[in-house]
Amino acid sequence: MMTVSLKRRFLGSLCGVVALVVGSGLVTRASGQPASPGDVPRSVLAPSDGRIVARLHAINQEEISAGKMAETNGYAQAVRDFGATLVSDHQAADQTLLAYAKKAGIDPNAMPHDIASKMEAEHAKVEHLRPLTGQRFDQEFAQTMRDGHAQVIALVQTTVPQVSSPELRALLNGLLPTLRAHYETAARLASSPAAAASSPQTPKATSTGSGQPPSTVP
Repeated sequence: MMTVSLKRRFLGSLCGVVALVVGSGLVTRASGQPASPGDVPRSVLAPSDGRIVARLHAINQEEISAGKMAETNGYAQAVRDFGATLVSDHQAADQTLLAYAKKAGIDPNAMPHDIASKMEAEHAKVEHLRPLTGQRFDQEFAQTMRDGHAQVIALVQTTVPQVSSPELRALLNGLLPTLRAHYETAARLASSPAAAASSPQTPKATSTGSGQPPSTVP
C-alpha cells in the first residue's frame, strides 16, 4: 500500500510540472514573447515606417503613369524623353521599395485614409493632363512634375529622421538624388521644353545618399 501511495504522489507531481511548463509556454505566446527561436518576430517598426512605404509606393505608381502619359502625349522630344526617364527610374525605385517592404513585413498597399485622400488629389492633378495636347500638355506636365517632385523631396527629408529602420533610412536617402534630378529637369522643361534636351542623365536610385536638401527646391 505504501508503494502504491508513493507512485500516486510521484505521478501527481509529474503532471503538475508538465502543466506548469505547458502553461508557461501558452502565457509566453499570449504575451507576444517568442516561445522558441522560430517565433522571434521582426523588428518593431515605427508607424511612420509603414506610412512612408505606402505613400512612396503610391507615388511611384503615379509617376510611372505620368511618365507613360508624357511618352504618348508629349509634344517636344525632351518631354517624351523625360517621361521615359520617369517610368524607368520610378519602376526601379518601386522594385527596391517593394523588396524592402516584403523583408520588413510591411503591406505597401495598406494605405491610411489620410494618405489615400492625398493620393487621390495627386492623381486628379495628373489625370487633368490626359486630355491636353501639344505645347499646352508639355507646359502643364512640366509644372506638375516640378511641383510634385518638390513636395516629394520635402516629404522624404522630413520623414527620414522619423523612421526606425536604418535600412529604410538608407533607402530614402538613396532616393533623393533621383528625385532632385527629376525636379531639376522638370523645372527646365517648365521654363522651356527644349531646355532639358541637354540636361545631364538622371542618376538612378541607390541605397545610400547624403540626404542634403536640394538648394533649388523651395
